[in-house]
Amino acid sequence: MRAPKLEVSGGALLAAAIFLYLDKDGIVLWLFLACALHELGHCLAIRALGGKIRKMRITCGGAELCLAASWQPSAKSLAVAALAGPGVNLLLGMGSALLARKGLGTRLYFVGALNFGLAIFNLLPARWLDGGKALESLLLVLGKSNWEAERFLKICSFAVTAFLLIMGGFLSWQSAGRNFTLLIAGFWMMGTAVTGSGKKRGKNEISTCF
Repeated sequence: MRAPKLEVSGGALLAAAIFLYLDKDGIVLWLFLACALHELGHCLAIRALGGKIRKMRITCGGAELCLAASWQPSAKSLAVAALAGPGVNLLLGMGSALLARKGLGTRLYFVGALNFGLAIFNLLPARWLDGGKALESLLLVLGKSNWEAERFLKICSFAVTAFLLIMGGFLSWQSAGRNFTLLIAGFWMMGTAVTGSGKKRGKNEISTCF
């Protein structure tokens, strides 16, 4: 079984270097680990469902798996593949909290919270997130047409992005600029919406941002 080709953009490397330089509490390394295990969950699910991953791209917008075009997954298979990543983070969160309760270190509470947060964010019903892919697949399973599912997902994506921007701006204002996490998430959603539609695909491959 050949490992997929890995591509990392210069922007992603620069962003990682900046985050590591500014990180004084060791948070970024735990975040990188949570994200890596999240993607591993997607990869294992795709493999188990008969899919083949040709390439993984890592950019400032996140990870993108380029799958072999010969794999024609059902809506149920896509939903399972999409939910596998957040599922791994939920399991890691519960495991970390359990170990922390057994006295193996209060730091594990933070690791658990980080994984829970990553899972919850990715389960939001937006086109560029795992929750959006799972929702679209569920609508197709329930008998909705591709057009109906796509239209509903567009509305949900807009609502989620607007909510993140409004709440993020409010929290940032209330905290005098100290709490800006939701605001960054909202701008990331906007940026992904603009840049995500123009990605090039290689020959005999399909791309999806798991």
